[in-house]
Amino acid sequence: MAGLALLAVIIGVVAAAPLLARHDPDQQNLLHVLAGPSGSYPLGTDDLGRDAWARLLFAGRADLAIGFAAVIAPFILGTVLGLIAGYLGGWVDAVIMRVLDIVVAFPFYVLVIAIVFALGAGVGSIFLAITAVAWVSYARIIRGEVLVAKRLGYVQAARAAGLSSPRILLRHLTPNVLGQAVIYAMSDIVLTILAVVTLGYLGLGVQPPTPEWGAMMQTGEAYLSIHPWLATAPGIAVVLTGLALSLIGDGLSAELGSS
Repeated sequence: MAGLALLAVIIGVVAAAPLLARHDPDQQNLLHVLAGPSGSYPLGTDDLGRDAWARLLFAGRADLAIGFAAVIAPFILGTVLGLIAGYLGGWVDAVIMRVLDIVVAFPFYVLVIAIVFALGAGVGSIFLAITAVAWVSYARIIRGEVLVAKRLGYVQAARAAGLSSPRILLRHLTPNVLGQAVIYAMSDIVLTILAVVTLGYLGLGVQPPTPEWGAMMQTGEAYLSIHPWLATAPGIAVVLTGLALSLIGDGLSAELGSS
């Protein structure tokens, strides 16, 4: 509940960005470059005179939207492949697992950065890179759950009744094996947001002038001694978002374990 409450506050704040920000996040005021916090600029301004508070809020919209959306495709792809591999077994399982082993052999962030670098910076490249890498975890989780569940009585009864394999997979197995994958998705959103922030910091993520937490940290790093909030504010936002999602994941895991 604490995680849900914190996440609700974060989403509520970034969703209300047009109401909470007094200035356009891209509006430049060259007469107030690197200004300190004030009533008009709660977090001051950056090196181009833009409102740091407005950019923080609108950057949250971009990072959260990409973080949540980029988990959907690998979740679906990994779930489908995990169901097929676990249920059919044989050479189908062997092929899927060998591809999975190849992807797992590379560190997550290194592979994502390499793919985005090869495809070119931008949101589309981020989605493709994360989908190409992140599906393996869901496939492994679902496959393990299916290997156990397909030996249980209700699946055996469905087979004895003559139900087709697709129907058994969709109506009987899928609802009973998704729990662990959903729990993992909470932590995976954290990894995805961190990947988006990292790509933004390296200049490979969301491109200017759209505000993004990683890009804000990279820009603010040069002014830590005179204007620390430029870099620390987006860093704190990332930490709080990760904390909220981690608490939700831990809570769901505890609930599933107790049931």
